[in-house]
Amino acid sequence: MHKFDLIVQKTKNEYKQFVETNPLLRVVASGGMTRAHYASYLRETYHLVRHTSRMLALGGARLSDDRRGLRNWFFEQVLEENGHDLFCIKDLKNIGLDSDFLLNSQPSAGAWGLITQNYYMATYGNPVGILGVATATEGLGADFGTMFADVMTEQYGIPSNAVTFLRSHGGFDAKHLQEAIEAIEFVHDNELEYVVHARRMTFRLYGQLFNDVLTADTADVPPPNSALA
Repeated sequence: MHKFDLIVQKTKNEYKQFVETNPLLRVVASGGMTRAHYASYLRETYHLVRHTSRMLALGGARLSDDRRGLRNWFFEQVLEENGHDLFCIKDLKNIGLDSDFLLNSQPSAGAWGLITQNYYMATYGNPVGILGVATATEGLGADFGTMFADVMTEQYGIPSNAVTFLRSHGGFDAKHLQEAIEAIEFVHDNELEYVVHARRMTFRLYGQLFNDVLTADTADVPPPNSALA
């Protein structure tokens, strides 16, 4: 069994419990998503992804010269991930919302947990665990990005220029997932537990992020010119 297959096998329960059966996915698919939900998703995602390239740079810098193969993955991903928060800002503006108002806030529990987890591994824990995060998040983007971009435009009437984060990551993330799978081959067998644990926690925390979106307070969203009711 390949290392990635083993990691997937050991984390399938968390994926099913916290992601696959998350109520937000049912709400979106059934037509119940609101403007506040979408704005909250973009806000929480903005808070999360604006830290990704810095976290990767910190983690990669801790890998010594005898781990150049793995270190190269970290530094290549720094460039790949840099600036993705700008997609969220663009999408908020293109549904008529004041991005400054929304983004001048603190992350909710799910995004906060993901951010702090990632910085912990990058600066104090074992940075190889970040591959568990990457395979989880890139997998989610590859599985759901394009599909939900289509749902937003076709079912909810969101303009195509306001789903740029979702649509771009439907494409980016399939490539990034494959790169992360290849990088896992550089992980020592006795380190796989760190990758498994981080992937488990990432599914759990992403489930919380989805829950945060579902319970978004409409008072946090200013009156709009918006495509969503």
